[in-house]
Amino acid sequence: MAAFGSVAAAMILNSSVYAEDIRGQGVAERQYDGYTAQGVRVGSFVLRPSLTVSETYDSNVFASDTGEVSDFVTEINPNVVFESDWASHSLRLEADLEQSLYASAGSEDATDWTLGASGGVDVLRDTQVRVGLLYGALTVNRGGPEEVGSAAEPTKYKIFDGSIGLTQRINRLSVDVDAGYTDLDFDDTPLIGGGLDENDDRDRSVLETAVQVGYQLVGDTIVFLRGTYNERDYDLDTPAVAVNRDSDGYEIVAGASFELGSLATGEVFAGYQEQSFDDPSFSPVSGVAYGASVDWYVTPLTTLRFSADTAIEDTTSGGASAFQRQTLGVGVDHEFLRNLVASLDLDYTEEDFAGSVRKDEIYGVAVGIDYLIDQVFSIGVFVGYDERDSSIADLSFSREVVGVRLRSAL
Repeated sequence: MAAFGSVAAAMILNSSVYAEDIRGQGVAERQYDGYTAQGVRVGSFVLRPSLTVSETYDSNVFASDTGEVSDFVTEINPNVVFESDWASHSLRLEADLEQSLYASAGSEDATDWTLGASGGVDVLRDTQVRVGLLYGALTVNRGGPEEVGSAAEPTKYKIFDGSIGLTQRINRLSVDVDAGYTDLDFDDTPLIGGGLDENDDRDRSVLETAVQVGYQLVGDTIVFLRGTYNERDYDLDTPAVAVNRDSDGYEIVAGASFELGSLATGEVFAGYQEQSFDDPSFSPVSGVAYGASVDWYVTPLTTLRFSADTAIEDTTSGGASAFQRQTLGVGVDHEFLRNLVASLDLDYTEEDFAGSVRKDEIYGVAVGIDYLIDQVFSIGVFVGYDERDSSIADLSFSREVVGVRLRSAL
């Protein structure tokens, strides 16, 4: 950490560009002409290619409670965004690839990729239609709640996601209708010593619809009432599997979104949620639903971030029907110079498995600093700590990560 401080001090002393007094925008979101990539104009579109390369030390690669194994991982992440620059309507295409290469633990090497498209059509001045599509192949984090300790390599899966939405405004009143479909297809996981953990019982599709009615009180403050309904359909049913995990559920919340000038922006809501299961041996899971995402501009150079979220998540762990996840987070971004920004994040998550004695608590802390060299290049260093404290002893673990990343963008 002493070396980290020396680097930061050197950056401050050697830079002649000082922080600018700006309010009403998060520190990490600011864009300065001398340090923000402009993209490559292609007619009425803008092409935004980027490449991020990082080197990270991970103290517990396998997220194990005993016999921790450390390693270095090199991550190579090219990304391309091609988006419109039209006065009305919008179109955005994105391709993302992330290659993870471990120095010793070759079993953990992974290649994740996604292809996405989204767009909007301004049918009328107060009527907009939006659509989105995404397809990709991803890897489940070793510390995920569903992962088994005897896995010889991380679990991989494919995802397809499609959505469509409509917004209609009538004076101060607004109505948003959204529908989304997600399909998850998990590969079998090789086990240590041979054999496979067959994951066909995790394959599923989720259909979700939501209706939100909002009313503009004053300025940029909108109060709203939102109802969401979901259907979760697993590919396998009894007798192919022991239990039928199909379910349906709903969430009803009331809240407000706001922009309080140069003081704060965000959204908060609270309500009730419930998930019911087709299998009679599973009791419904219900509870308070709440969420928040708030940025408080404490000073022109410091932004405090608050977040909260609850959800009822699927699981195939033991005899549990689902687990309720509650997450709270706080972060701070500080701009030492307009091209030197530091951040600190603290997170707490609780996962309570219904119908099981299992209950997990996850703690996380991350510190980072980014130095923007010019419009093309930036460099950052980061330190993090994660810990899962589970009532199931062999599912607990902790890990430390330390890394450096270099990013280039046009």
